[in-house]
Amino acid sequence: MEYTRKKLAHHLIRALSQTSVVIVVLAISTWVLWSLNAAIALCAGAAIIAGPQIWLAMSMFSRFGAQAPTLLGIAKFSLSALLFGVWFARAQDPQPGPLFLGAIVVLVCSPVFYYLAAKDEN
Repeated sequence: MEYTRKKLAHHLIRALSQTSVVIVVLAISTWVLWSLNAAIALCAGAAIIAGPQIWLAMSMFSRFGAQAPTLLGIAKFSLSALLFGVWFARAQDPQPGPLFLGAIVVLVCSPVFYYLAAKDEN
């Protein structure tokens, strides 16, 4: 069975939707247990990782992506590093613990949910 851009998008949407639910539950828990700033940092950490991850996934099926997947990977990690730098430079209360917790949750959950979405379809 051929893996198309449409299947990639479908699996990615399912995986990120499920990951978003996990992030929302963690953000609400963080807000209740700690503070609103910590919950915002958790969501920001998740977005800092998820944004470039979505861009990379969509770019892999482009003409450039087929020719240079390594360069796209480097660009993804560079963009994430740049966004973390901007967060720490601009945030009044950067909350590194929740920020990196949100990033780690996306890094762990999204591939697991993606695998499960692809597995369910086969």
